[in-house]
Amino acid sequence: MKKQKIAALIMCGTLLMSGCSLINRNNEVLDLPPNPQSFDQVYNQEDGDTTIEVYGRTYSYFGQVKGKMSNDSIRECLGYVGGDKNLRIYSLCDDPYDNYIMVKYIGGIMEQPSFLRAVDTREQDVYTPSYIESSGYECWGSSGIHYEMPEAQIRFVCNAENVMLIDYEVMVNGEYAGCGQTGYITYKEITKGDVFELEMNEATYGSKADKDKPFDVAVTFMVTDTDNNVYEVDGVYEREMMFGAVRGGLEIRYDETRGYYLYEDV
Repeated sequence: MKKQKIAALIMCGTLLMSGCSLINRNNEVLDLPPNPQSFDQVYNQEDGDTTIEVYGRTYSYFGQVKGKMSNDSIRECLGYVGGDKNLRIYSLCDDPYDNYIMVKYIGGIMEQPSFLRAVDTREQDVYTPSYIESSGYECWGSSGIHYEMPEAQIRFVCNAENVMLIDYEVMVNGEYAGCGQTGYITYKEITKGDVFELEMNEATYGSKADKDKPFDVAVTFMVTDTDNNVYEVDGVYEREMMFGAVRGGLEIRYDETRGYYLYEDV
C-alpha cells in the first residue's frame, strides 16, 4: 500500500517556514506603509510589564529570535512605536492568529528583533513560529508554546479501479471549510489500495473549530475516472473530531449497482 498526505485546504500564508538568513534591513518588506500609524508603548511600574496596543489587542514582550529567520516570514509593517519611525512593528506570515507581533529597530546594523505576545493568551499554550524563543519574562508564567500546528487526520483507502483523481469538500460544524483534490501529478491511475491522509490543521478553520473542543466534520467525495468522467461518491463521512485525533477505516469502493460509494470498516 502506498500512503499519501493531502492538505484539507490551500493556505494563503506559508506555515513553519525555516529561515536561511538574518533579516536584511534593506529589504522592502521592512518599509513603512503609506501614512503609517504610531502605536504607544506603555510601561506599568507595578508589575514591570511593557505593552503595546495594536488595533485593539494588547501585546507584551515575550521572546527573541531562535537561531535565524527569513524576510519571507514577515507579512507586513503595521507602523512604528511612539515617535521613532525606525522602531517598527510587523505582523508575521507564520502566525495565522496574530498572537505575536515583531518589533525591530531599523537604524542599527546588527539590531535583533523582539517578539511580543498577545496578553489574552496568558496561561495558554499557543502555536508559535519556530524561530521565536521565550525570554522567560516572569509575567508570562506558565504560558506555553508549541511549534507544531495541531491537526486532525482522516485516513481513507481508494479501493476501486480506474480512478485518476479524488476531489473532496469539507464542512466543519455545518459551515463550508474548504475543498481539495488528490491523485498523481502526472494524472496516472491511482493504484487500488492506495492510502490517503486528509489532514485538517488548526489554522485551516479559523473560528469554525475550537482547538480544545470537539467539532463536527462532514466530508463528501467526487471521483474522476481514467476516461475523465466525474462521479459523485455515494455517502457522507460524518464524524466528531478533535485536533490530534486520527480516524481510519474509510474506503471508496465501486460496484455496478451503486457506482462509487463510501464504506466504513467500523
